Amino acid sequence: MTKKEKIIKYALKEFAEKGFLAASTNTISKASKVSKGAIFYHFKNKENLYIECLKKIQGEYEKEFLKFYSKNTHLDFFEFLIKWSYRKIEIAKEKPEYLQFFKTLESIPESLKEKIFKLNQEIYSKYISYFFEKFEKLELKENMDRNFSFKITFEILEYLSKKYYYEFESNFEKIMEEIEKVINIIKFGILK
Repeated sequence: MTKKEKIIKYALKEFAEKGFLAASTNTISKASKVSKGAIFYHFKNKENLYIECLKKIQGEYEKEFLKFYSKNTHLDFFEFLIKWSYRKIEIAKEKPEYLQFFKTLESIPESLKEKIFKLNQEIYSKYISYFFEKFEKLELKENMDRNFSFKITFEILEYLSKKYYYEFESNFEKIMEEIEKVINIIKFGILK
């Protein structure tokens, strides 16, 4: 493990436990056994370190998504959404620090929000084509606007993700049942 990887590993843990504002580079330095000077040499400031931690998590999800996608090309759009929702929750169970880190995004300073918004937009635009490719294969009801239907479907799923963000650990089955119901409502509302 390189010095930089070591710093990110312990910084991710520190940010996940304490949030951006309360996280301490002194604690990260002690835990990683890397000098504070080296932390600032590699990342310049705490904001950049936080962003690199987010990029690390997003990179892990990207690997998982691409692996999942390649194994599930046979699934239609809605089956894929449901199974990918389950897989994301499995990842969060396997790596609880990722979920904890994501929760800290709600309390980041304004100076970080724009940078993270741009980063999230890049990620979104990277993956949306995979989903749209599957969506294009669906036979929609007559006069159903494909692009609008796709957009609304994703907005609803984004809403559900935020709604269940804090609950999934204790209500996994109930949440997945509700997500499947919503997906089925959308499915039967737009398909022929």
